[in-house]
Amino acid sequence: MPKKLAIDWDDTELRFVAAQCAANQVTITDAAVVPMMPSGIYETLRKTISERGLEKTETLVAIGRGKAELRELQLPPVPDEELPDIVRFQAIRSFASAGESATIDYLVTNRTDANVNAIAAAVAPAKLAEVKEICSDASLLVKRITLRPLSAAAFYLTRPKRSAAGGDVVLIDLLSDDAEIVVARESKVIFVRTVRMPSGESARPRALVNELKRSLLACGCKSPEKIVLWGRDSVHRGDVEILSEALDAPVEVVNPFELVEVDAKIKDQLPSHVGRLAPLVGLLACEETHADRLIDFLHPRERVEEKPNHRRTALLVGVPIAAAILLGYLGYRKLSNLDAEIDRLNQANAAMKEPVKEAEQWIAETEKIDQFLDADAIWLDKLRTLAEKLPPAEEVILKSIVATSDIRTGVSTVVLSGSATSPSVIEKLESSIRDENHSVTIEGASEQDAKNAYRWVFTEKIAIPPHHARARRYAGVEQARTASADESQDVTPAESKADAPAAETPAADPPAAENAPASTETSPSNPETAANSVTEVQS
Repeated sequence: MPKKLAIDWDDTELRFVAAQCAANQVTITDAAVVPMMPSGIYETLRKTISERGLEKTETLVAIGRGKAELRELQLPPVPDEELPDIVRFQAIRSFASAGESATIDYLVTNRTDANVNAIAAAVAPAKLAEVKEICSDASLLVKRITLRPLSAAAFYLTRPKRSAAGGDVVLIDLLSDDAEIVVARESKVIFVRTVRMPSGESARPRALVNELKRSLLACGCKSPEKIVLWGRDSVHRGDVEILSEALDAPVEVVNPFELVEVDAKIKDQLPSHVGRLAPLVGLLACEETHADRLIDFLHPRERVEEKPNHRRTALLVGVPIAAAILLGYLGYRKLSNLDAEIDRLNQANAAMKEPVKEAEQWIAETEKIDQFLDADAIWLDKLRTLAEKLPPAEEVILKSIVATSDIRTGVSTVVLSGSATSPSVIEKLESSIRDENHSVTIEGASEQDAKNAYRWVFTEKIAIPPHHARARRYAGVEQARTASADESQDVTPAESKADAPAAETPAADPPAAENAPASTETSPSNPETAANSVTEVQS
């Protein structure tokens, strides 16, 4: 069996896995995580390869998200042979670093009759040349340069009985300084993200939970079917407990070396953090049999050239010419009627100019009133809604509520200060309040040395956008208008006759809801008056 080598590196360490590969059979013969030497990757890789006798070995290189730019593209439903050109055209417009010389490859994630979804990646020529130079300096023969997170995902999703889950599966690979998060749906990758992790071991689990929640929200995944964490049970026991509690989903720890054959000589020599080598094991396992699931910057997908079909070319040229002649004839016949239509439309347009100008003036005046009223939040309604959504008193106590309105921006703000029994209660409070009209930002949360159960002190800031107040206001106007119309329909003929003199009065007595804007216009509009109303809400 031919011997192959898979490598990747970052600023702190070099990772490599060597194996004997033949079709579906992979036998790991060597694997290690080597600390980076002060002189850099050139010297570290050259020394490692020389000591282990791996010169001239066929090499597969995995690079991280830091060296490549990644985007999710939505494309029209075109044939597969046209996708490379469309992806490249779209990538040049969407990517910040993708130019005409960038190397672009893609992976189709979903195809429907309406569109094609794909994950596209681009790497600059300078970075690609640097990777080739590093491998050449160590006497390695580069065969493939792939994106690291997709290698681990392809490895898991193609293993028997591993991808049978019906819902979304989240794959997490914890590196020395980063965490790679991949979300798969129906055994296909739909989302890839690499996040920076804090250096302190105690802060890493909570940071991982927060980043994982953001990733699930970004890809539209409400509750994953399963979370897969690459590594050993003994190493990631604490991570499993925190992830299970925070996301309410089963967490499975998978050792990548248990999914392939491993030479008995190195089983006891494997590093403790075997999860960091999962992308390399997956790259060796999928390189021959599942290359369609990988992004390869050395051999990107290209358009397949078809042999010219002269008959088809003649049809494609002749049919448009005939259609153009027919359309020209029909257009010539209709031109005489279009002149009269143009004159009629010009007259109608001239007649509408004055009403349009008057309407625009009313719209501008109404908008000024709306902008002033947007900051006028109904605080009693907000406090009632807040009281309904808060967790029970056994879990949280509020010590202060400060409500303010900014008439310049129209944004209303509520600042809650209180105590809770645990961080999960604080998160539950945030989730219950947060919606499309209420954004919640934590200003601070810390654990205090308290004698009672409320040991966690927090401050939450709730921002209410101006468009919410406007929508509530217009909904109330519409409701009042409807109620007024219903009341007018319920009036008996005798009552209508009795009220006839009042009805003959000019439009000075419209329904109360229709007078709402005029009433608002006469309200105090100077900043000092508005500031006084805000002070009353705070107290």
